[in-house]
Amino acid sequence: MDYSLWELAVIAGIYLIAGVVKGGIGLGLPTVSVGLMAAWLPVEQAAGILIIPVIVTNIWQAFFGTALKLVIARLWTLQLALVVGSLVSAVLIAGVDTAVAAGLLGTMLIVFAAISLIGKQYSVPVQSERRLNPLMGFATGLISGATAIFVIPVVPYLQSLNFSMGRRSDEDDRADITRAINDTMQKDALIQAMGVTVLVATIGLAIGLGARGELPVSVIAPGVIGTVTALVGMVSGRMIRNRMSLEKFRRWVLIGLICLGVVMVARAAG
Repeated sequence: MDYSLWELAVIAGIYLIAGVVKGGIGLGLPTVSVGLMAAWLPVEQAAGILIIPVIVTNIWQAFFGTALKLVIARLWTLQLALVVGSLVSAVLIAGVDTAVAAGLLGTMLIVFAAISLIGKQYSVPVQSERRLNPLMGFATGLISGATAIFVIPVVPYLQSLNFSMGRRSDEDDRADITRAINDTMQKDALIQAMGVTVLVATIGLAIGLGARGELPVSVIAPGVIGTVTALVGMVSGRMIRNRMSLEKFRRWVLIGLICLGVVMVARAAG
């Protein structure tokens, strides 16, 4: 499909808005951009355009911060299992009703975030991460490979982790990568963890789509344009985030999850 200048301009504006959201709370670029583009494009085309912006913006999000070593040390098994789940999903899962799946996942997201907002904070004990990380990664890979939805169950899981506490290690030289020492690193850890996770999930999805011949060359131009404006938006969103306290930041992440859930349910119902 060839895109007119007007369509490319609209795509640029959509990704600018989505970039501001992502820069502010660390997620939302796929849901915002695909949700808006789907007003005039088939969802499959919108998802194809999404691949380049998501990969590039999440590389930036993953590496731009103070907590990358911490994230890798704590979550490497989750990322490995996520890749496996994505590839298994791409090969074995077909014919999934993505509208129904999106509606159910969106409802789960709303319920989790709403309960957390009214005061029920879920916290995963550090000693449980070794067992839960691979399970959460594999489940997210299965879901993202089948539906292109990256937020369930991994984002609520990451939200429940306390990055200011590190898993016990016998190696003194790893002490600096197993604990966060202030609110800035705590916020960066959550943002970078989401960036690494969505990046890995998107690469797995892209491999699956490519293997099925569902990534046409025509998505490159709008994808590159969307990437540029999304990065501009992310800079603005990051500036807003840096002015927030840790508690306010957590609250806005939860509000963002509710909004994403509402969009997912609305798209499923429409």
